[in-house]
Amino acid sequence: MFAETGEIRLRDRSLALSISFLLRHFALGDTFSPIKKSNLCTLDGLRPSFKERLSGGTNWLKFLKDANVSIENFIPFVYPVELQQENTISIHTNDLPFQQSQIPYPTLCKLFDEYVNKEWNSSILIATDASKGEEGVSLAALNITYNRTLTLKLHPMNSVFTAEGCAILIAIERFIQEEDKSYILCPDSLSVLKSLESLHRKSPTISLQIGSAIIRAIPRSKAIKLVWVPAHVGITINEQADEAARAARISDVNIYPCISTEDLRNVIFRVQADQGRIQWESSKYFRSFTHLPKTTKTRLLPRRREILLTRLRKVGLVESSSLCRQCGIVDSNDHLLLTCIVFEQLRNNLRASLGIGALHYNSICTISTLNRRACSAVLHFLQSTNLF
Repeated sequence: MFAETGEIRLRDRSLALSISFLLRHFALGDTFSPIKKSNLCTLDGLRPSFKERLSGGTNWLKFLKDANVSIENFIPFVYPVELQQENTISIHTNDLPFQQSQIPYPTLCKLFDEYVNKEWNSSILIATDASKGEEGVSLAALNITYNRTLTLKLHPMNSVFTAEGCAILIAIERFIQEEDKSYILCPDSLSVLKSLESLHRKSPTISLQIGSAIIRAIPRSKAIKLVWVPAHVGITINEQADEAARAARISDVNIYPCISTEDLRNVIFRVQADQGRIQWESSKYFRSFTHLPKTTKTRLLPRRREILLTRLRKVGLVESSSLCRQCGIVDSNDHLLLTCIVFEQLRNNLRASLGIGALHYNSICTISTLNRRACSAVLHFLQSTNLF
């Protein structure tokens, strides 16, 4: 049953969780972890039952070696910082004119160019991007003002999120060097910037490293702004960074020696699930359930979007006692979805996407997550309001 559903068998899950625990302590290091790295590498000092568990199933040390993963290259944990308390640091994800998703692409590009020429004409402009494909994982950091380009490759186990974060980290460390200059960093990864807005001890290690690097860069700069730039809409510097990152995947460029333990954990869980499936298919008891649809571990929707739809269905998105920030009328779910005049154009787009003439709150709430087109249309409407 576990193999057919793509899940890890219980005994393998226990092993995978043990490995995940140790990977976490590798990232924590001697400063934050009570378990010493030297003991972990040789398995000295561990309880016999723990040694026995790690020696069974997938030999995790051999797995790391075969995957060309060095423990010394794990992205280390650093204590989270509060960037909001720094007056010279600002993060912009949805408050600038060109960050509004309901605006047509040509207008977005024009607004961005105007903002660069008028507001940032005396600042140093930096663009970053990352790319992942069959050839591997790569990143690019471009100093637009000084016409400098830095491209690197990463270990293929790293996710796009980690690669995007590494691009920002490297740009901060390599390009922010003049204390009398203001710097504008323009990545297209909204998720990385969102993670920097509220760092905590369980944040991804690459996000914690970026936060620490920003604090260290304060004496080397007048001000630092991290600005989200919409991807693939035609903004010139983003297209340049994207092209450079894609080209680096197949180029002979240096490898940046880092790997995220969060990404490695996901890989190990996937390997354990695959091994369970292979063992099941090679068993004499194996039978194919052809009458059942093929299962997949691919999530239908990202977790944050699932939460947004669940709130819409079960508890609502707004408090009925509050006033609408757009038009001043008493706010409610019906008002947001059906009547607020500020969002009428977005509502028309939603009707067209759903192929219906009139919107009804109950019908919107009962849309199944299996109907990906309808869910995407509703989520696009909600996110285009810039309220969520």
